[in-house]
Amino acid sequence: MKTLECNYQRKVDLPDLKAALSEGCCDHCGVTAVELAQQGEILEICGQEYCFDYETGEATETPVALCPACHAANHLDANQRHNPCHISARRSRENLE
Repeated sequence: MKTLECNYQRKVDLPDLKAALSEGCCDHCGVTAVELAQQGEILEICGQEYCFDYETGEATETPVALCPACHAANHLDANQRHNPCHISARRSRENLE
């Protein structure tokens, strides 16, 4: 996903980035950083929604490590086009937008 835009990567801070990468595997499919390195790839950071703040209506996100394939899939909308916002992409896939 090196050429595709991810809005979340611009706002994550260094401690959260390190924490997400510390597991050493993709949060979605489980492929390890070692396996990716053998293919010339690395884990990438994206956000994962876990709940909504009832006062503001906004999603609470936490950073997760994803392999490039899962990261790209996380950003596909209902029309299979890249959306830089993974939340908008998910809402499109689920017909919420």
